[in-house]
Amino acid sequence: MEVTMPEAGSASPALSLAALGETVDLLGVVVARMSEKLDQHGETLAAVQKTALESRDAAQTAKAYADPQRYGRHIGNEIDKALAAPLDRLEGLHLGLAADRRDASRALDELVRQEEQTLQRLRDDLARAGRWKKRTPFIALFGLVLALGFSIILPRFFAGNGAACAVLGGEWLRGPESGKEACVFYAG
Repeated sequence: MEVTMPEAGSASPALSLAALGETVDLLGVVVARMSEKLDQHGETLAAVQKTALESRDAAQTAKAYADPQRYGRHIGNEIDKALAAPLDRLEGLHLGLAADRRDASRALDELVRQEEQTLQRLRDDLARAGRWKKRTPFIALFGLVLALGFSIILPRFFAGNGAACAVLGGEWLRGPESGKEACVFYAG
């Protein structure tokens, strides 16, 4: 700083050295106070800057926590954890039901096959019975003819044979007058 002296003939009187020293001292005090104020402002600015950085970091952290995708992933993970056991049980039940359905289907197929075999045997039996039913009149007629034939032939056979007469409990005797042999049965 350069101090100029007032020119001679100027309206302001020249300052004395003591007044000039006092002015310089006052200027020094003012500069020191301004420096002190600037230091305080610097500290305040540093504190404000630190607070602003902390606020910015907090805002970014809050933004990360408030991110819908992050919340969606978090909720999805929690739902997966909560539903994992019931879904596993449902899958086990589904597999069990599928196995039971296959077993039931096999058993049903086996029952259908057995039913078809039984029905075929019944059809075969009915067909055989139908054939025998058609033959029944002929068999009955043959039996009647056979019975009539035996009723005629057997007495003659037994009457004409001594061994057959003895089997029936009779006695083979010869008649005194005619000399013919006959099978005789005695009462009693």
